[in-house]
Amino acid sequence: MNRRNALKTSALFMGYTVSAAALTETFIACAKEAHLDWKPIFLTNNQANTIAEITETILPKTTTPGAKELGVPQFVDKMLKELLSEADQKDFLAGLDTLEDRCKSANGQSFVDCTPAQREAFLLTLDKEAAPFPPSLWGITLKPAGPPAFYRRLKSLTLLGYYTSEKIGKEVLAYDPVPGPFIACMPLNGQNAWNE
Repeated sequence: MNRRNALKTSALFMGYTVSAAALTETFIACAKEAHLDWKPIFLTNNQANTIAEITETILPKTTTPGAKELGVPQFVDKMLKELLSEADQKDFLAGLDTLEDRCKSANGQSFVDCTPAQREAFLLTLDKEAAPFPPSLWGITLKPAGPPAFYRRLKSLTLLGYYTSEKIGKEVLAYDPVPGPFIACMPLNGQNAWNE
């Protein structure tokens, strides 16, 4: 075998080896990519999947619908895109990255890969650590203390999305401001008439 053919063959062999490893890593990365049945407008697919699992852990499906069933992750994604400033968006994404890092160090895996018990325990820890929102009066914050903690902001967006959804408003949060119908001239049958 001449030297030119040997170099050509070894270069091809080396290229096939590197290409096989690169293809394998590509397939693994594609397998790890989150599968969503909706397209996020602000978050990446993996971030949106993490947010979906966090919201579902906060408000799981019981006798009432869960957060994912009501589209709360989509609501959070839209609110992040349309309402937060760029600085707040960066803070939120940094908080999400920190949450993933803490979860990996605490449980050895990402939040999505944890068991439901691990997810709940981890979020309870974050809930205890997160400072409460500053007090407010009629929606006006009395002492702004900088941006809220990541988990506190995510939890408030989750609750807002859940309790303002149409299904929860119509089926779960039935509110009757005056119990019973108003009857102006109702005869009293032994009750105390306090307005005599």
